[in-house]
Amino acid sequence: MVYNRSMQRVDLENFKNKKTAFVLSGGVVKAAAWHIGVALALEELGFTFKSNSSVTNGDHEISTYVGSSAGSLVGLFFASGFGPQDIIKSMLEKDYKRLPPITYKDMMTIKRIMGKPPRGVYYDPFESLPFFFKQALRPLRNISGFFSTSGLYDYIKRNVLISNSFEDYAADLFIIATQLDHSRKVIFSKFKYPNPRHDSTSTYYVGMPVAESVAASMSIPPFYCPYPIWNSKTKEVDYYIDGEIRDTLSTHVAVDNGCKVIISSWTHTPYHYHDEIGSLVNHGIPAIVLQAIHLTIQKKIVESRAKRKTAEDIIETVSDFMKRNRMDESHRRNILSILERKLNYKSDVHFIDIYPKHENYKVFFKNSFSLDPKTNTEVVSAGYSRTMEIFRNHEWEN
Repeated sequence: MVYNRSMQRVDLENFKNKKTAFVLSGGVVKAAAWHIGVALALEELGFTFKSNSSVTNGDHEISTYVGSSAGSLVGLFFASGFGPQDIIKSMLEKDYKRLPPITYKDMMTIKRIMGKPPRGVYYDPFESLPFFFKQALRPLRNISGFFSTSGLYDYIKRNVLISNSFEDYAADLFIIATQLDHSRKVIFSKFKYPNPRHDSTSTYYVGMPVAESVAASMSIPPFYCPYPIWNSKTKEVDYYIDGEIRDTLSTHVAVDNGCKVIISSWTHTPYHYHDEIGSLVNHGIPAIVLQAIHLTIQKKIVESRAKRKTAEDIIETVSDFMKRNRMDESHRRNILSILERKLNYKSDVHFIDIYPKHENYKVFFKNSFSLDPKTNTEVVSAGYSRTMEIFRNHEWEN
């Protein structure tokens, strides 16, 4: 794998000895390849990834991993001691012994983890349709997904885990999933933090197994069926789906964990018209659905960042007003502290967002489920190049 590398030095002094998180979005294989490219660039810039096998902390250690869907698996790779080069070699070298590659057999197993609970009689989604359509669609009532993540679970157990307990990992690992039969976003980890102020239905769960948590986070409907996990506290089975259904980037988890630098990586940049491609209307349902998903996800991210910017503007405006009017300094600090708490804003937290620019529309069109080495090499390279560009041009929040 060849990269257009420059020896230009990037100054990381502002990030020295600050608790740093890597927040990883979903997006199946394509997102995983992008994250690996981002991580490779971060490593070259001087960041290190904390794991049980880390020799030293270093000045720029990434010690917190927050992952949803495919991002949860990549975060587990790093927490388990597999670096970007290990994952790249796994993709390119079939006989790489340190980390065997993920196969289509792992990704597309039809094995179910356990039987489904009894079904009620109230809901019939096809009751008002003509008989012909009702009969044709009836099989959809009996399946909850085309495949299951049980194959990926087996892969994790065989090749990745150092322990199935979050407490045994030196790094702080957070896995995000969505509870199917509830409006709850669940954050699996070794820390029982209070429910986030901005979302009371988000809950930290402790004492849950790591492999099952990752398999649950990757259960994208309708491709994968919901993943069951036994809840030892309620003595019931809870079903989970993809961690990004509720939130695309759970950066608040990194804030809850006391991180001061939060590096977020995602691929959900919508397509903007290019003459070379033309309109997506000419590329069929897959391209149109992909654009709809990207637009929805981008809206969530933009809204989240806009809320932070609004909070920052409010606090700065109030602070400037009090200074101009020579109000008591202790009162000013107390009022600003109250505003920061109410607006869920922390001025000492630094966000760095790494995602494809609209000009790099080729990432948009890459097959999200492809394990083809050439395809994934191109995505890794794009993630690497974009990260270097962001750090060299200081394209982050001031």
